[in-house]
Amino acid sequence: MTARRRVGLPPGFNLAGAARHTFWRNVFHLVGGYKVRGAAPYEAMVIVANHSSHADTPALIAAFPAPYKPVVVAAEDYWFDKAWMRLGLKLAIGAVPVHRKGGGGYAGLVEGAQAVLGAGSSLLVFPEGTRSTDGRLGELRSGAVRIAREFDVPILPVAIVGTHDLLPKGGRLHPGPVEVRLGHPIQPEDLVDDDMSPVVHQLEALLAEGPATWSESRTWQVLHRAMDGKAGMAGAAAWGFAEGISWPVTMEMYLAVVGVANPRRILPAIGWLTAGSVAGVLVTSELTRRGLRPPAPLTTASMRAAAAEHMAVGARGVWKQAANGVPVKLYAAAAGDAGVPRIPLAVHTAGARGARALAMGAGIGGAAAIAHPVLRRFYVPYLGVLGLGYAAGLALVIRSWRRRSSG
Repeated sequence: MTARRRVGLPPGFNLAGAARHTFWRNVFHLVGGYKVRGAAPYEAMVIVANHSSHADTPALIAAFPAPYKPVVVAAEDYWFDKAWMRLGLKLAIGAVPVHRKGGGGYAGLVEGAQAVLGAGSSLLVFPEGTRSTDGRLGELRSGAVRIAREFDVPILPVAIVGTHDLLPKGGRLHPGPVEVRLGHPIQPEDLVDDDMSPVVHQLEALLAEGPATWSESRTWQVLHRAMDGKAGMAGAAAWGFAEGISWPVTMEMYLAVVGVANPRRILPAIGWLTAGSVAGVLVTSELTRRGLRPPAPLTTASMRAAAAEHMAVGARGVWKQAANGVPVKLYAAAAGDAGVPRIPLAVHTAGARGARALAMGAGIGGAAAIAHPVLRRFYVPYLGVLGLGYAAGLALVIRSWRRRSSG
């Protein structure tokens, strides 16, 4: 095999490449979903893809992690003519400018290949030369094969599916899913003359696998299935029970964390959360009666005083808990201290907790039903934002109650 004298080592991680990769993946997820099928060798190569949309290059950048750093070359006299276009192209896709000597063609491609492959990155090539107007694979020019043989690097056929419907040539944006399907590398020694048929066969086979399908978060899939079965309901009961004893996160957060993955199952989850909460309150009350006080993290003396004051009137005092931010476990402990009878405590707790869970669940379920198409693709970022928001809200509640004790 000829030595790769003009091909560098893969550049490794780079911040700009990682930023573009992450940005475009999220953009495609947002406008309809995004999937990548297959794997690629980690080396400099010529990535050959079908071309039917301006969204194709971003789709390929999103498909390869930053260490691969796939790069497309663009005509300097057109794409880099204006300063704003030059800056936008650099930031968005990291394109490399090439001179179109004598009208372009293979000489310009070689110039770009030297800049890209020489740095160890992979060269993106659209051998059709222009975007397809009907989404079908057109005739492929042989420049990619000649580059692969001259630089002694493999060709990787890649089919891009869905971009023609997403952003057709001369058309407007129509949200929909996109898939990037990676083929098998073709080694330079297996390429004969200017024969593109091995590339054509792979691209046609990949495109024939059908249209792009909507992508879903794996976390969403797991929680959706759990909520459909016994695991989701058992989790709700356990969450409510734990909150009634010591767990510092409210039972409605179970609906916001797990329930939103399957909104139609929120109502039965509310029932199990309430049942678990009642059981937890009864256990904490009983333990307190016997001189055993479970830990109560993230609470204050003023919260305990308020709970004691409310429960001094009997079991109906637990209704005060629904709107004041005091954890129900403190009301349970206060019920034990006050000797509140068990049956009235269970009845009033079921009513108060169930009413609160129904009110909160209605809002959470309605929002989840509306946001379902986005949540099923962005579930992990959603959980991150939710966690930060809950932590901030909890901090404000604790701070407010601490001010009451100091005042």
